[in-house]
Amino acid sequence: MKACRFRSVVLLLTAVLLLTTCACAAPAAPQRPPLKVAYVLWPGYYPLLIAQEKGFFAEEGVEVEVILATASAQARADMCAGVLDGLTYTLAGIVGAAGECDARVIFATDESSGADAVVASAAIQSVQDLRRQRVGVGFGGYGEIILNAMLESAGMTSDDVVVVDVTGEAVPQAIQDGTIAAGVTWEPYVSQTVNAGGNIIFSTEQTPGLIPDVMAFHASTLRDRPDDVRAFVRAWFRAVDYWLANREEGYALLTEILQTSPEAVSLEGMRLLSLEDNRRMYTVGTTSESLYYTTQLYVDFYTASGAIGTSVDIDALLEPSFLE
Repeated sequence: MKACRFRSVVLLLTAVLLLTTCACAAPAAPQRPPLKVAYVLWPGYYPLLIAQEKGFFAEEGVEVEVILATASAQARADMCAGVLDGLTYTLAGIVGAAGECDARVIFATDESSGADAVVASAAIQSVQDLRRQRVGVGFGGYGEIILNAMLESAGMTSDDVVVVDVTGEAVPQAIQDGTIAAGVTWEPYVSQTVNAGGNIIFSTEQTPGLIPDVMAFHASTLRDRPDDVRAFVRAWFRAVDYWLANREEGYALLTEILQTSPEAVSLEGMRLLSLEDNRRMYTVGTTSESLYYTTQLYVDFYTASGAIGTSVDIDALLEPSFLE
């Protein structure tokens, strides 16, 4: 009888101990949602895909939801609204939305190095030949900055040519039709014009740093999840280093992911930017090799054209701390 009573007491005490242990155990920490980062189809943005596919994000301790944006303007609006945490985009596009978007540029992804150009008909051999000729460019975009840089390099201004509104995609046909003598466009339309007998008379190879693409994050994400963003940055630049050291392997990986041709993922005509490149760019300077200088060019351009009506705090827009 005593033994049975003793066993009952032991069982009772064990049950109480288990209940007490469960009640006192700390609740599990809530799992952080993945960073939502969108990209558009452009090779300079594909380290995002490599980092995901190679497991670099997981190894650095952050979960990332990679989203293909089919409409870049909508993706920018979603990032500005906080629906997306981050977005790969043109510097021009981020500056153009600065007055209504609390975004920060945490690094530059790539810069155009020949992929954007001014192409012309066979009769035009130099910039000087464009005097009093019709030159096409998409109004309100970064193409106007390329056009201004070209004219300035030849000691000319927009008053020396007839500037007309022509989108980059329409430039090859407009030159062939004789509607314009030259126009600002990008690959593959540059090669298309050259293959049809035209000339490249100016390209971004002559203006390093003038046309960069960037990674922008919503300011609230940087404030609330700085460690996750730092992990994201580490994984991104691991992917950049991997691709630059293994070009063909990177091309093969991306063509499989995107189900596209090797030409569509080529880095030809652009420069993929490393961590060290970014650290140099995030210094104040007086040439387009400084991201501060280039951003000021865009601010001045958009302010003069009326695209932005408020002042832009460049020191707030460019956030270099995540490069440390």
